[in-house]
Amino acid sequence: MNSKFLFLSVNSSYSHSSLALPVLHSACADVDNWSWESIECTIAEDYADIAYQMAEKSPDLVGASLYIFNRNAVLDILGRFHRLLPQCRIVLGGPECSGDSAAELLKNNPFVKTVFVGESEGIFAEYLKNFPHNDNDSILPAAGAARYDNWNRTLPVNDLFFAEGKAFVQIETSRGCPLKCKYCTSADIPLRFKDLSDVEKELETVQAKGVKEVRLLDRTFNFPQWRGAALLKLFREKFSDIEFHLEIHPHFLDDGIKSELRIAPNLHVEAGVQSLDENVQHAIGRNCCRQDALEGVKFLASCHNFETHVDLICGLPEQDLKSVFDDVADLMNCKVGEIQLETLKILHGTAFRKNADALGLVYAPEPPYDVMQTNNLSGADILYIRKLSRMLDLFYNHNALHRIMLSMPFEDGNAIREFLDFSIANGVAVGKLLDLKKRVCILADYAEKKSLTAVQFEISKAWIENSYPLGALPFGKLEKFSGSLPSGLLCNDEWKKLFAHKETKIWRLVCNGFVYNFALNRHFRVNGSACAWQE
Repeated sequence: MNSKFLFLSVNSSYSHSSLALPVLHSACADVDNWSWESIECTIAEDYADIAYQMAEKSPDLVGASLYIFNRNAVLDILGRFHRLLPQCRIVLGGPECSGDSAAELLKNNPFVKTVFVGESEGIFAEYLKNFPHNDNDSILPAAGAARYDNWNRTLPVNDLFFAEGKAFVQIETSRGCPLKCKYCTSADIPLRFKDLSDVEKELETVQAKGVKEVRLLDRTFNFPQWRGAALLKLFREKFSDIEFHLEIHPHFLDDGIKSELRIAPNLHVEAGVQSLDENVQHAIGRNCCRQDALEGVKFLASCHNFETHVDLICGLPEQDLKSVFDDVADLMNCKVGEIQLETLKILHGTAFRKNADALGLVYAPEPPYDVMQTNNLSGADILYIRKLSRMLDLFYNHNALHRIMLSMPFEDGNAIREFLDFSIANGVAVGKLLDLKKRVCILADYAEKKSLTAVQFEISKAWIENSYPLGALPFGKLEKFSGSLPSGLLCNDEWKKLFAHKETKIWRLVCNGFVYNFALNRHFRVNGSACAWQE
C-alpha cells in the first residue's frame, strides 16, 4: 500500500510558483510506494480553509518550504492542520531552515518533526525510503547543510508538478554564487552549473508549452562571463519569443557579454549594486570598485533594447545617510530605468545573522528581519531612507513621471534630500498612496519653487499625456498648430489617417523656449496624444 506525501506550497501571489516541489519530486523519481499530491495557495488566502483541505487528503507525511515571505503563513496553516490530523508527520525545508533556525523551529513548533537544512532534494529520497521514522525531533543532516549532487542533471520542467499555467516560470541554470556577500544565504553554497545543452532542453520544453516569460533564479547570471554571453546568444537565436529576467552584476561585463546584451531581443535586467560605497562593499564582502560598478551600470542603462532595474540596500555596516543618498544620485545620473531601495534583511544562516550584535545590527525579530538601526544609522535615519524608497517608487519608478525625474538637476545626494523633504512635506509617506495627478502637482510646485525651466516643460508634457484638463496646464501656453507637418510623420500610414480625420485637433505647447506639438483624437487614442513631436 502506498504512503501519501502532501506538499504545501504557499506563494506570495497567484502569479508566483515555487520550483521546490518539481525539483524535489524529480530527485525522488526512483522512490517506490509513495503517491504525491500538492496544495498550492497564497499568503492572502484563508489559512483555516487550507488546513481543512489538507486534512481531507489524509496524508501520511506533509512537507513545506519556508521563505521569509511565507514563514508565518506556513506555520499557521500547519499548526491548524496538526490539530485536525495529529498522526501525520510534518517536515520543513527551505532557506528559513538555515543556521540556528532549524533548532528554533523544532523548539517553538512541536508539530514539526523534522527540519531539513540545505538542499533537501539531496537526502529526501533516502528519508522516504526509510519512512516511517521514530517520533524524535530531528535536524537533517545532523551537521552542516545538505547538497544535491545531481542537481545539474535534473530537468524540473519535465516534472508533473512544474507549474506552467502561470504568468511566468522559474528555472535555474546555476546554483550558488561566486560572491561571498555576508547578508546572503548563497554565500556558502558551492557554485555549480547546468550544461548548456540541458538548459536548451529545458527552454525547448517551456517554449513548447507556450510560456512567454522565464525568470532565471541564478544569483549572478553573468559569471563566468563567457557563459553569460553563451546563454544570451542561445536566448536570442532560439528563444526570441520568450522574455528572460536576469540578475546581473554590473562588474562582470566584458566585451563578449556586452555585444550580446546590445542585441538581446527580450530582456528584463536586475542589476545588483547594493551599495557603491567602497567601505560598505568591503564590510559586506563584495569588494567591488565604485567606478567599475558605475561604468557597468552606465553601460546597462545605455542599452535601449531593455530596461535596467538597479537594487540598493540600506542598513548595511559602515553605511550612513550620505552614502545612501549619493548612491541614489549616481544611479539617477546613469539614467537607469528603476531604482529599488530595500532595507537589509538579517537572514538565518548568514554571517550577518551570526555577528549581528558585534556589527551593531538591530533587526526585527520576525520576518522579514529588516534592520531597524545600525552603528551609523539611527532608527529615524532608517525611517527617513524608507521614505526615500517610497519617493523613488512614487516618482522615479513610475513610467509617467520618469522623464520628469530624469530632467531634475539631481547632481548629488543633497539635491535628492531637498526634493525628498519637499515631497514629505506634501504628503509622501511610507504606506501612503498618492494619486498620479497629486504627484504631478507636487513636481510642478517644486519646479516652480526652484525655477526649473526644463523640468516645467516635461511636467506640462506629462500633464497632456495623462489627459488632464488642458485649461489647467501647469506651465507654458497652448496654441493651435499652424504650419506644415514634418514629412517624416506622413510616412506612417496610421498617422496619415490621424491627420486626415475630421476630429483630429493639433496643438502646440510653448514653454520656456521649448516646443511640443501633439495631436488629439479619441478614435485613435483614448487618453493622451495620438501623435506627438518636439521641435
